[in-house]
Amino acid sequence: MWFQHAIGKEKIQFMFDNELSVQHIEINSFCLERFSDLKFHFCCKNIPKKHPEKWDKERFNALSLVVTFGDIIEFDITGSRVGFFCSPIINSFKDYSEIKLKCNELSLYCRAKFLTIEGITPYIDERWD
Repeated sequence: MWFQHAIGKEKIQFMFDNELSVQHIEINSFCLERFSDLKFHFCCKNIPKKHPEKWDKERFNALSLVVTFGDIIEFDITGSRVGFFCSPIINSFKDYSEIKLKCNELSLYCRAKFLTIEGITPYIDERWD
């Protein structure tokens, strides 16, 4: 599981019964924050079958996923744009976490001391309605 050693993995364990795919997700943005944190904002069309019942009270067709790679050890990027669908490879180990992304006009690699799942929220994406 890509979130096995992530801080905040309980969000995925309890909300989605340990299932949240990062296959074919849209990379909306990423930015360097604080001293050496890399924050990603992804948009997910594929909603897990199990999700919080309270979400069913509001209409939604997508999920916003925000993750942060904290205390960067290695960072390499070539490219110039976001806003496309990709299937990043995210690994979370005891000693480090990493993301590898190669798609279209962007190639990115980040290795950091830890991975944090900042938030997962439902929303309506008008493009997919």
